[in-house]
Amino acid sequence: MRFPKYGNYSLDVSGNVLEVFATGAWNLKTTEFFIEEMHELIAKFDNKPWAALMDGRRWVLSTPECQTRLAEAIKVNISRGLTRSAYVLDTGMVRRAQLERTHPSKHRDTESANYERDYFQKYFEALNWLHKEGFSPILSPK
Repeated sequence: MRFPKYGNYSLDVSGNVLEVFATGAWNLKTTEFFIEEMHELIAKFDNKPWAALMDGRRWVLSTPECQTRLAEAIKVNISRGLTRSAYVLDTGMVRRAQLERTHPSKHRDTESANYERDYFQKYFEALNWLHKEGFSPILSPK
């Protein structure tokens, strides 16, 4: 299997959910573009509670610098209303281990009783969990 030289992503706000599709191997430049675009989009939530749904089944890996920047961005997102994150990944543990390095609860200064994240192997399982938590791409943001 061949992967693009640099990773790619797409972002969309639907209802009270930010949907993220990540592909390929990310470098720092891709990560910076992603964070900039993501922060512009989440302004639509106006600091009200929202969720992120990330499909990483075609994402390869990222550098440690990318992981550090993503961890910082997630802290900002939590301060701007992010309360749930659902990650859709294949069964391998390497991607999950990389994402765990960005988990805010690992950093004492960002622990939040309102923030939870979970991992799923199927997209619809993640959607169902978010729906039960009060987040849906078919709802209008309040």
